[in-house]
Parts: sequence; structure tokens; C-alpha cells
Amino acid sequence: MRKVENYRPHQIEFTAEAIGAPQSLGQFECVEDAQKFMAENFVSLSSKFTADRRLDDYEISVLRNEYISELEVELPELKESLIQAEQVLEAAKAKHVIAKEGVSASLNKIQLISTEVIEGVTEMHLDQAFTYEVANKGKRIYYTIMDGEIQLAGVRNIPEYEQEDLLSSSERNEQSFNKLLKASGE
Repeated sequence: MRKVENYRPHQIEFTAEAIGAPQSLGQFECVEDAQKFMAENFVSLSSKFTADRRLDDYEISVLRNEYISELEVELPELKESLIQAEQVLEAAKAKHVIAKEGVSASLNKIQLISTEVIEGVTEMHLDQAFTYEVANKGKRIYYTIMDGEIQLAGVRNIPEYEQEDLLSSSERNEQSFNKLLKASGE
């Protein structure tokens, strides 16, 4: 509970209510008379206690000014600080995402390269001017001229819907392959 520093109202009004107990036990000239009255009339102990009391008009005014100042001066500054902090946080989150994606991309690259190294195979883009596609037995067979030699570069299946169109050229190619295979002894 908030208090006005170094201030005590002229009249104290507590908020406590008790059924069967009076609000006041009387007025006394001095503290000693009040203590004597308690000792003579009640079995009681001296006790430390924190009670609630009503604020007076001066306290209300001071505390109202304090929260108005907090509302009008402190809170806007704190909200601005919060906005700036949230912007920094969002920027940091964006940097985190970018960094995380970079790490992930790097790991993927490492994986691809290491797989390539382990397999000992890599892709080579062949020059169209020196690379030929030959259809044979439902396959596309690719040859390329490399270092003065026509070398087999790859084989792919021909989809069935294309095979009918290539039937006649495929028969001619098969005859040529058979001749070359017999000649080379393969």
C-alpha cells in the first residue's frame, strides 16, 4: 500500500469493523492513561499489527498526482522503450532465422558434397554440339564426343507414349548396334 512519506493525517480513521466490539474504547488525556485502562479492564498483550486506514484528502491528492505523473510521463517512455525492445527482438529473430537457414543450407551442401565424394560421381553438362541421343529397345542412349572418342554418357527409359513414334528409328539403331557389337567382340 502506498503512503505519503513523512506525513500523518490529523485524524486517523481505521477501516476495521467488529460485531460485538465498540469502534472506540474512549478518549484519554495521555498514553499512560490509555495503557492503564487496558491493563485494568482487559487481559491483553502488547502486539505489533498493521492496520488499514482511510486516506485523507491531502494523501489522495498527492497519490493522485503521483499516478498521473506515472501515467503521463513514465508510462509513455516505458512504452516507447518496449516498442524499441520489441523491434530489436524482431530484428534478432529475423537474424536468427537467417542464420539458422544458413547453417541448414551449409549442412545440406556438406551432405551433398560428401555424398558425391563417397560415391565418386558428379554431374557433367555436355555440349549439345557433341552429344547425341540414340533410341534403342525402349531406351534413350546418350553418346558424346570426348577427347576424340564417342563415349556412352547415359541411358534413360523412353516413356511408353513416346516409344511408338520412335519405333522405326529404334529398329535401325538396333541393327547398327548389333553390327558394332559383333565387330568389337562384345
